This record gives sequence, structure tokens and C-alpha cells, in this order.
Amino acid sequence: MPNKTFKLIITILLVGLIGTFGYMLWQGQNQGEKMGVLQKAPDFKLQNLDGREVTLADTAGKAKLIYFYFSTCPDVCPPSTFTLSKIQNELIKQGAFGTKTALLSITFDPTKDTPERLKEFSGRYNPDYKGWYFLRGDEKETVELARKFGVLVEKDTKNDSWTHTNLFLLVDGKGDLRTYYSAHDENLDVQKVAADLIKISKEK
Repeated sequence: MPNKTFKLIITILLVGLIGTFGYMLWQGQNQGEKMGVLQKAPDFKLQNLDGREVTLADTAGKAKLIYFYFSTCPDVCPPSTFTLSKIQNELIKQGAFGTKTALLSITFDPTKDTPERLKEFSGRYNPDYKGWYFLRGDEKETVELARKFGVLVEKDTKNDSWTHTNLFLLVDGKGDLRTYYSAHDENLDVQKVAADLIKISKEK
């Protein structure tokens, strides 16, 4: 797919996501700040750093942020992962990490992102692996999974890289996708995101 065409598709997608998120915020303000449900989160079977299978059901009952990325990303993925580490630390302070909330970082580049590579990459961000899952699986299936979540991913074979929308996805304990956050937003309030996770985790 030509690069210009792909960039246009991403722009259209982001405009749509911004509209959806804006409407949801407006709706929440008029319904006691209760987040709506965007869609049912698609299930998956992936492997963690130790090769153990992890499914969406393994985090049932926990509010979680899901992030699709690749570790050799030259721009947005490292700072976005650092933002996740700050959210993790905030959740730890609140005593909610690993028990009521979780983080799932899913690579769509398993060829380069071997378990050894991901252990090195994740180690830069002081993760608590009891609540922060670094996952990998089949490339084609993972790209399709990202798209089912509304994350556009396209392989740039010419430059041996990837282009993707950079989002954090909030999924509740029932497996419903509740909202998106722009992962590279410099003004993203990590305390607010952590508070959202804790609030969602308390829903029955």
C-alpha cells in the first residue's frame, strides 16, 4: 500500500477515534461520569516472556490497559512504554496493581521481538511482571487482533519497519473495551488514567 494512502487512512481513523472518544466523554459527563462500552474486546492466545500461554480470560476481573507496539520502534513506542511504567507505579502506590489492574504490552513484530529481546526491552522500565504482561504471538494473528481493537497496523517492508496508531486501550474486568487514550499525548494525566483503571475495576 502506498505510504501516502496509508497515512491518509491513519488520519481518517484517528479522526474517527477522536470523535468516538469525545462523544463518550460527553456521554459520561451526562451520566454520572460512567464510561460507556465501545465493544466487546476480542479474545486472544499469546505467550508471555516465559513462553506460557496467556488469554484475555486470564485477566478476567481486572481492569487493564492494552498497548500494541514493537520494541525496535524508533519514535513513539519507547516513551509510551515509559508512560505505562508511570501508570504502573501509580497503581502500585494505590495498592491496586496486579490484583485489581494489569498492563498488557503486545508486540506485533515477533520476528525481532524474541523473548530474549523483550526481556531486555521490558527491563528498561522496571516492570512488575505480576501485573505487567509482555506478550507475543503469530505476526499475522497479532496484527489482526490489533485491528479488531481498532488499532491500525501496517508493515513497511521497504524500510523493515511498521506504522501504527499509538493507543492505550482500557478494557474492564468483563472484557469490554471502554475507552482509548492517545499513548503519545504529552499531556496525558497518568494519575487520571490510573484512577480510571481503579474506578473501572470496582464495577460489578
